[in-house]
Amino acid sequence: MSRQNACELETIMIFRAFIIFLLAAPRNAASLSCYNCTDIDSLDSCQTVIDCEKEESCFTRSQTTGRHLTYTMGCTDNEKCGSIPVYDTMSMKMSNEKCYECCGSEKCNNRLCKHKTPPPCEDTDENCSYWNQKFDICKDIHDAKMICRKFCKLCSLVDGNWAPWSSWSSCDVTCGHGIHTRIRTCTSPAPAYRGLDCKGNNTDTKPCVRPLCPVHGGWSDWSNWGTCPVTCGMGIQKRHRTCTNPSPLRYGYHCFGDALDVKSCMQSSCEGTDGEWTNWGGWDICSASCNGGLRKRSRSCTNPRPDPHGKYCDGDPIQVEMCNKQTCKTSNTSVAFNAYYVTDTTPASGQTMVFSNVLVNQGGSYNSSTGIFVAPRNGTYIFNAQMCTHSSRSFNFHIMVKDAAYASVYAYAYNSYECAFTQAVVVLETNQQAFVKFGTWFGKLVQTSNYRNFFSGSLVHE
Repeated sequence: MSRQNACELETIMIFRAFIIFLLAAPRNAASLSCYNCTDIDSLDSCQTVIDCEKEESCFTRSQTTGRHLTYTMGCTDNEKCGSIPVYDTMSMKMSNEKCYECCGSEKCNNRLCKHKTPPPCEDTDENCSYWNQKFDICKDIHDAKMICRKFCKLCSLVDGNWAPWSSWSSCDVTCGHGIHTRIRTCTSPAPAYRGLDCKGNNTDTKPCVRPLCPVHGGWSDWSNWGTCPVTCGMGIQKRHRTCTNPSPLRYGYHCFGDALDVKSCMQSSCEGTDGEWTNWGGWDICSASCNGGLRKRSRSCTNPRPDPHGKYCDGDPIQVEMCNKQTCKTSNTSVAFNAYYVTDTTPASGQTMVFSNVLVNQGGSYNSSTGIFVAPRNGTYIFNAQMCTHSSRSFNFHIMVKDAAYASVYAYAYNSYECAFTQAVVVLETNQQAFVKFGTWFGKLVQTSNYRNFFSGSLVHE
């Protein structure tokens, strides 16, 4: 190795050791000494010094009380120096605190809020030209800013620093497992003039848990086709599927579509015994004694009955015709009534209902005090009844003749008022009674102009 090369190598080693020394020296300092005074009138009057803890910097804060300006000086946590408030003197909003500033060198807080002209940018080494010629030091900005700051034109360099974290966002899901997110920006200060960008992530997350999500139902695979159900001719094959892949849970949707699928299947042709009709049976009693009624007669395909491979009989098994077409003799007095508005909206089971408001009472056969209709003569009568109940209530009632219920109805109101209606056709003898009676009952009746409880009836024919 030549003497010149050896000298250059020695110079490089000395320079590197010098740089390491410069970089390590500030980091090994245990703490800072800072001026420490509270509510003083002048920064120059503070003579008290305090040793800061590690991770602390010197600070100065000025505050106005009325027209009196005072200063407070001391040590503060480094994290509190990340964001210095800026106060706009032209703003309409006045602030008592005029400044809050930090610094990180010995006793540096004696002139902070005076905004003293900063010291000139200087180099720590006089041989910057030599070092740059030999090692091109200005290319390594972050070593050069500590040794040859002025020479390498790095006086305005600012390394970036993280601003405080934002608040946590709301959970990003409404059910199940999700995350909260928060962000921060490299703006306290932002890197400038080739300064270092902030290290680390600008996004942070943490888990959050919400109530379990609904599970919507899904179809299972179709089963295999069943065997053809016939040994000859045409049949129907079936296959099935179930809503169990998965089954719906927690108000999830049920599967849409059919759970059963069918298709035709053909076996060999069939030959067998065809069916034949029996003779017609006798006519039934006419449904009316006058003004035209109906009667029927029937026959069956059992003479013989078709076997599994035979044909069913052609034609109808029932025949209907008009009967007793003569005009009915009418009575001089008609019988009809219509009453509404029950006197008791919370009746007991088995209670006879009384409808007190009478709109029609031809023949005077309905008693509005007892709720009972008494037949004035023999004949066929028709009766109608309606009851209305409140939401989430149920009941049933009957149209009665003596101890027999000729018509019954059950009603249940889900989420609004509900009315139940029933009708009965009854053959009554003179003085027989008809009325409305409650059966089982849970709730209270409602009656308004739109929900009317009523009982009505009339004589159809004698």
